Amino acid sequence: MVFHTMMIWMRSLWRCKWGLLRLGIAASLLWVLVADNPGRLARVHFGSLPRMDYLAEVRNLSAQNRFAEALLVAQTGLDELSGDEHAALLAEQKIVRDEQASVLRKGKELLRGALVGEGDSLEALIGAVGADMFVVGDVRDLIIQGGRLAVDGQTDELILALSAVGVLTTVMPEIDWIAAFLKVAKKAGALSKKMIAALVRIVRTANDTRDYALLKRVFGYFQVLIDKATPAGAIRLLRHIDDPKEVEVVADFLKRQPAGGFVLHVAGKDGVDIVKAGVRETEDVLVMAAKKGDPGIAWLRSGGQRLLRPHLIVGALKGWHKGNIQQVVARVAAEYDPYGWLVIPACAAWVFLETIGLWRRLGATPPAPLPEVPQAVAA
Repeated sequence: MVFHTMMIWMRSLWRCKWGLLRLGIAASLLWVLVADNPGRLARVHFGSLPRMDYLAEVRNLSAQNRFAEALLVAQTGLDELSGDEHAALLAEQKIVRDEQASVLRKGKELLRGALVGEGDSLEALIGAVGADMFVVGDVRDLIIQGGRLAVDGQTDELILALSAVGVLTTVMPEIDWIAAFLKVAKKAGALSKKMIAALVRIVRTANDTRDYALLKRVFGYFQVLIDKATPAGAIRLLRHIDDPKEVEVVADFLKRQPAGGFVLHVAGKDGVDIVKAGVRETEDVLVMAAKKGDPGIAWLRSGGQRLLRPHLIVGALKGWHKGNIQQVVARVAAEYDPYGWLVIPACAAWVFLETIGLWRRLGATPPAPLPEVPQAVAA
């Protein structure tokens, strides 16, 4: 009897097979759209944020004599803009370069850096480093720190250690240059206590063993920061980095991302913290947010990166070999986002209508019963 009833229902369902297929498609689509709705809203919100005002940022940095950082922002902006905006930014970039090349300003900054070993501009850093390259700066710092020790019994261990490295490695510019830079960073208050302790330990070990392999590797990470984020920008980044291992992580990000220096210039501590977390997908969102300027970073700080994820279908296709299919689906998903408020109710209505139609069809005319098996045959 149970088998007989099951066969009847199977026949009924088979008669409604196309309705069941449509209902399955509609329900699956609705589930995908509803599950992706938080991400869709985040993408719509993010897309509504205005683009960064590159021209205003370049002018602001130039007014602060932060010319290297201004040129870094200008280069990223030129890659993003077109038309009149591109032309205006290009003209401003030339003005910044001309100002940076000012002989009088360079002379004053170089003199200041060479004499006191401090400064925030590129030229002041070059002055301090230049003095160190000729051992003058190292001797100067050794005398200063030795004088402090003689007067009040206190000295700066890192400056003393780095100065000793500079005296011992004058023939090794790749070490001497970074040692000079770190002295400037230390005097600017950009190094944490943990970073200072780690560097003192590494430098002392190198001085004691005369083995500079580890020191060169660690200093190489700082070199990447300087090359990709400008010297002054590297000093600002170091305020948010606690030890050489984190310097390595940030340096790796800067090498991977063509606009990494610009991204961390805009994002600051928030960007460094995201990079240190080491999640590649979040790093991609960081790059997108930085190109929106301060509003993008504020959105990022509010937790938007947790919602700004690819469409579910796009994510499912990421495992496929790159080709036109993924591009088409991504384009369709991007076009759909602004109209999700209409598409989701429409899809829900489709599911409802398919369900009602299927229910009516199953309940309207029950299928004919299966023919009874003659008892003689059954016997």
